[in-house]
Amino acid sequence: MKIGIDIDDVITNTSEKIKEYLYKYEKSGDGIKFIVEVMRGESPTQNIKNFFNEYMSEIFSFVTVKENAKEVIDRLINNGHEIILITSRGEERFKNSRKTTLEYLRNHNIQYSQIIFDSLDKQIACKENSIDIMIDDSVKTCELVNESTIKAIVYTSEINKNILTKIKRVENWLELEKEIDKLN
Repeated sequence: MKIGIDIDDVITNTSEKIKEYLYKYEKSGDGIKFIVEVMRGESPTQNIKNFFNEYMSEIFSFVTVKENAKEVIDRLINNGHEIILITSRGEERFKNSRKTTLEYLRNHNIQYSQIIFDSLDKQIACKENSIDIMIDDSVKTCELVNESTIKAIVYTSEINKNILTKIKRVENWLELEKEIDKLN
């Protein structure tokens, strides 16, 4: 099976690190005012754009890997699945993010078969790459992907925990592994 996986808030604890940096470095108040948008990687003001330009590469370097993520990905690959990382990270949005991301994945021994950067429409990326299952923390992405007959699983995050959806939702990587086994 080809499994598409988002990076931020699925493999890594990105929102936690963004919050930490916002409280420490973003002095305009825009970061807190637009916290939900910022956590989704949106830049609603120039102050937020400046914050992202200055700190996102560093944030991407220092985020932690979610518990059991590496181990479950290793087992999935060992069981013959292809892991395609599909991320909105990329030079269009965050300078140096490709290099930083590739180094991070290598330094944390996160295996993958392919990585797709700058994916702002993951439904298209899933179709073009014949993805069987997409795992993302974006409920909207999962619903769009699911409409196109590709299975989707919402990885619960701080941003989406209160968003209602009919898409299957998981709370952690061990639960995700069980859901993938059921779909296989």
